[in-house]
Amino acid sequence: MALLEIEHLSKSYFDVYTGEQVLAIRDVSFEIESGEFVAILGPSGCGKTTILNIIAGFVKPSSGKVLLHGRAIQGPGPDRGVVFQNFALFPWKTVMGNVTFGPKMRGIPREERERIAREYIHLVGLEGFEERYPHELSGGMQQRVGVARVLANHPEVMLMDEPFASIDAQTRMKLQEDLTRIWEERKPTIFFVTHDVEEAIFLSDRVIVLSSRPSVVTEVVDVQISRPRKWKDLVGNESFHKLRRHILSLLGGVQIDEQPEVIGEPGA
Repeated sequence: MALLEIEHLSKSYFDVYTGEQVLAIRDVSFEIESGEFVAILGPSGCGKTTILNIIAGFVKPSSGKVLLHGRAIQGPGPDRGVVFQNFALFPWKTVMGNVTFGPKMRGIPREERERIAREYIHLVGLEGFEERYPHELSGGMQQRVGVARVLANHPEVMLMDEPFASIDAQTRMKLQEDLTRIWEERKPTIFFVTHDVEEAIFLSDRVIVLSSRPSVVTEVVDVQISRPRKWKDLVGNESFHKLRRHILSLLGGVQIDEQPEVIGEPGA
């Protein structure tokens, strides 16, 4: 049994402007194994974030099932942690206060939750900033706090909703490399929403490509590029660029001559 199972998921909503029901997600199915890093991407408005919100328990599906350990998800829970695009930190709490919040709500004693928080603050590279407030940190540093806050709560699944979209390109590449390092060290299960094809390939084990609305799964693409991954090593990596061209063709509906079967590194 997979850790997370999405079965024939559909979602419609009422459009107040047209007065009609709009089908956003038509029939989406996929599975995520424990310890996998899976990215999902597709055209704008195809329902990527809606799927994440359904998994998080924030939104109810119109039909279909979302199962965690074989049990239907009924609402939000500590077994799923969300890293939002807009950081969503408590502005009145320090870095330490933000990261200890989840363990505190779970009843973990102060000394132990601060030990846990220090461990993850160190892991995301923010040691020395424990007593800073969010407004004293850069956008990239705030998102590191968001990652540490989720990890400190030890969720079964880490849900990330375009967490680096609002960060400048140079910082984003550094955060992507740091996230892969953290994943390699701790192997959390990550479901990552993105609109960036290169980001999806760089980070993930598999990329779920959605069609335009109402969305279905066009293809699940395996990323057989060895880890650890560094951006400088992928500049001339033909496997990386072949995957990029293939996924772009899926998104654009363009047929290409290259076959996607050979997607490992040369000689792999």
